[in-house]
Amino acid sequence: MLIGDIATNNARRYPGKRALVDADRTHSWSQVDARSSRLASFLAGTALVPGDRVMVTARNCIEWPEISFGLAKAGLVAVPVNIRLAPDEVAHVRDDSQARAAIIHTDQYETFTGELDGPAVVLTIGDEYESALAAAEPIAPQIDIAPDDVAVILYTSGTTGRAKGVMHTHRGLLYQAADTNLVTEADRSDVMLATTPFFTAGGMVRTVSWLYLGQTMVIHQRFDPQAVIDEIERSAITFTTFIPTMLQRTLAILENGPRRDMSSLRRISYGSAPVPPGLARKAMDLLGCDLQQRYGLTECGGQATILTPQDHRDIVAGTASIATSCGQETPMCSIRVVDIDGNDAPTGEVGEIVIVSPANAIGYWNRPAQTAETFRPDGLRTGDLGYLDDENYLHVTGRKTDMIISGGFNVYPAEIERVIAQHAGVDLVAVVGVADPEWGETPVAVVIPKPHVSDHDALTAELTALCRAELAGYKQPRRFEYRDEFPLGPAGKIIKREIANQVNQVADAGGRMPVTTGPTEEHS
Repeated sequence: MLIGDIATNNARRYPGKRALVDADRTHSWSQVDARSSRLASFLAGTALVPGDRVMVTARNCIEWPEISFGLAKAGLVAVPVNIRLAPDEVAHVRDDSQARAAIIHTDQYETFTGELDGPAVVLTIGDEYESALAAAEPIAPQIDIAPDDVAVILYTSGTTGRAKGVMHTHRGLLYQAADTNLVTEADRSDVMLATTPFFTAGGMVRTVSWLYLGQTMVIHQRFDPQAVIDEIERSAITFTTFIPTMLQRTLAILENGPRRDMSSLRRISYGSAPVPPGLARKAMDLLGCDLQQRYGLTECGGQATILTPQDHRDIVAGTASIATSCGQETPMCSIRVVDIDGNDAPTGEVGEIVIVSPANAIGYWNRPAQTAETFRPDGLRTGDLGYLDDENYLHVTGRKTDMIISGGFNVYPAEIERVIAQHAGVDLVAVVGVADPEWGETPVAVVIPKPHVSDHDALTAELTALCRAELAGYKQPRRFEYRDEFPLGPAGKIIKREIANQVNQVADAGGRMPVTTGPTEEHS
């Protein structure tokens, strides 16, 4: 089976069933299959050959899934582009991937016009795209495509250097789809709400896994909590995915507004950070649905563990041992934690997380040395630190690059963040390391207070006391800074390296970090 077969199989099984909904536009499964075949036919009629890379630069729209299926049917490799990149960064993706074609939304065309000079074929989503599909044959070209051929290259940024392309095959993405549908207990009757960007790893995996069984996907251009609530009620949404900040914003509206009918919603999946027990309880009460947490990264296909709905109920009931966990490995995955020598770390001891899974990517595009370092015979070296407990639950303590070494001791920011996040006056927290002449590095906690908190000095005193009570001395933040917003990545994750840079700049200047009031980019 190949990625393009998802559309073909579901068109055969459920031809008239709604597949995609975007505002007032709806495509059935037969339409999605026909349109993706027309796109494949159009592209096959150009100078492109199987294996060529095609940049896709577009906001969330109804065309995204059919483009993914169409490129797969043509044997072409999709290269999703983050629409919030600077033109120079887009040019890097174009040049590094050696893209020979580009599909771009009209909303992004003007911004990236200069970056479209290289590709031989440029197709703009809008009237030009519709005309191309109308003129093409509704039958996909007969091309020899193998399951182990590369289907998608996802560019991911590291802490240093240029973004690198992560290569995912048809086979790997389909394994991830099967794994995701198993752990989410999915059904073809599910109605999924997509609000986070398609151009991320989660967005591309979602395209495959959320449509794998013939589900219906409702697409929003961006995350808006009020629109999410309205859509759940209007379209009987059964499943969606959030990050904790999105969940908090949605719950705030439900808590302070009129009663809404959320009864169709059976589950919310979230990632990027654990949800505090109090927030989990509030979500279950206000939304009346199950929660699940996942852990993964671009290189493993997006998901490797699951903290199940029952785990969340246990946490709310007082099971503290798994409250800091991101769950147990999924059916397709095997997770190990290794020490600096590559040996299995004892239970409870922090080491690097290693993932073995058929859904893992096969390497970095044109980067053999980095591929050999990360994609090893014994599994994917994630660069994440964590430990496995007695019940094989995984606890992530941070990135290897985030680890703070203070006075010779390893300090893991996630441990400190979990303590501080318990405080009722804290909305979000990020802990970073600052250079220290005596200790080498010391932790600094950067906090976004809850809206009702106005006395930062009083909050600092309470947080200091809390950390003293629950953390070893070398783990306690040496100071607290306050912000209105954090810099966020395209999937809504906090960009900790930017916070660290700002904190260290302030430390170098011998001053305090100011409270910022300017806007921070959110989902777009």
